[in-house]
Amino acid sequence: MYQVLIVDDEPIVKIALRSMIDWNELGFHICATASNGEEALEMACRFRPDLIICDLKMPLMDGIELIKEVQKSELDCEFLVISNYEDFNYVRTALVLGAADYILKVSISPEALTEQLQKVKEKLDQKAAEDERQQQSMQETLLHQERHAAWREFFTNKNYELSALGSITGLALEGTDSYALCQISFDWYDQNLEPLPSIDLIQSTLKNALEPFDRRRIILFSSSNTLLVLPDSELKLRQYTIAGLAARITQLFQYYMSLSPVVLYQSGIPDLMEARRVYHNFQDLLELGFYGPLGQVQADALSVSHTIPDISYKKLSAEILALPEETRLASAAGRFQKLLTACQQQNVMPSRVIHYCVRLLGELEYHMNDVSSRAHDQITDSMEIMRNSVTWEELDKNLFDALRVLFSTEPFKENPVEDYSPEVQQALSYIQNNYSRKISLAAVSEYVGLSSGYLCRIFKEETGVSINACINHLRMTKAGELLRDKNSYIKEVAVSVGFEDQLYFSRLFKRYYGVTPSEYRTSSHT
Repeated sequence: MYQVLIVDDEPIVKIALRSMIDWNELGFHICATASNGEEALEMACRFRPDLIICDLKMPLMDGIELIKEVQKSELDCEFLVISNYEDFNYVRTALVLGAADYILKVSISPEALTEQLQKVKEKLDQKAAEDERQQQSMQETLLHQERHAAWREFFTNKNYELSALGSITGLALEGTDSYALCQISFDWYDQNLEPLPSIDLIQSTLKNALEPFDRRRIILFSSSNTLLVLPDSELKLRQYTIAGLAARITQLFQYYMSLSPVVLYQSGIPDLMEARRVYHNFQDLLELGFYGPLGQVQADALSVSHTIPDISYKKLSAEILALPEETRLASAAGRFQKLLTACQQQNVMPSRVIHYCVRLLGELEYHMNDVSSRAHDQITDSMEIMRNSVTWEELDKNLFDALRVLFSTEPFKENPVEDYSPEVQQALSYIQNNYSRKISLAAVSEYVGLSSGYLCRIFKEETGVSINACINHLRMTKAGELLRDKNSYIKEVAVSVGFEDQLYFSRLFKRYYGVTPSEYRTSSHT
């Protein structure tokens, strides 16, 4: 039943309108009447009618002003205006303001009023149906978001109960079926910091690849990480294997965005609790991108090691220092190259490798009595750069630079800042001022006025590190400072140093410091 407010300064008109038709039969109910615009505005705010039938010429506030004031109050209602023949300009203004139609006072009849009300009712019905569709769509969106958040929480939080996931998603989570997981990841910060594609484009590409499947199992963590959770029976029903699906996803991303994601997959997972363990194993496997592109990886055919092969850093340090001085640098470099190659072959976690190399440098310096203060400062700087190595090639180069400082007869001289070319100094200044925001290589190059390829080359030649390593070094250093506050939230710290993706931030932080952000915050570092 639609509510109606009748407004007219002539009592006989209000009486006539109330009595000439059966309002209830037409789907309307007269909730109030008013004698002028001011009184009508108060009634409209109190009763919030669906339809206001009003005279155009009234004392205190006329019909035109009433329409304007009601619209200012954001009351969603229709207007049907009453006029005389000479009020044509008023009628035209009312129609421009959105009035549904008008009725001439001299020709008001049950038939004319009924016809106008039927038109208004049709319009109100359409509006109500649209509001219901929007409300339903909003509820579905909120429900989807709630389910999506539950899936994310289940996989990222090891204490999240399976029963809570089931109650929110409404899916049958326990049974005889096994599962397949597939994670699609992009290491944007290692791809020359080019602008990220939109999440909408990533989602549409995934939906294209997963057209036959239940899309409720697409868990989008960020633009960098997406997880697919598929029952093996559904894969079999669609005549897919998880390896075949991974290949299709890779193909589509290469076609639409010319990008090669890391795609980790595993099938035959007995239940969701085990699926969560597999997902966390995926995160360790992603670290192996340190050694080179991963591409498509069957996760259960690959494992990571947390043990450095060969010998302890203290024993290796003693062996290196026992070598003749004239061959020490070359021999140490060769030994390290062999060690790094063994770590790559055995898939040792990069954070362990970096930590080992930094500890070894410290051990070597500790047992050398003739290290100058300048060399000490250079070695300390090299250690910080090594902690921020994103590839094993960068680690190898920075390690060799530090060894040259230790063992060369002529100590390695690092370029002082004042020796940098103007373009590199400009790039360093831009990075220093903007590292907390998204920085693209294109933006740095545009600021400096050089092509990105040429800037990358001269930057690394002069500073010894890539632009990417420089930015990440600043970000990780600042993140460490912020995490010393035990009340800080890891997500907020990640965002404040330029990382929207908390998962990627945590991986890089662990590679840099050897521990996760939460472990760092609660450890002796604080």
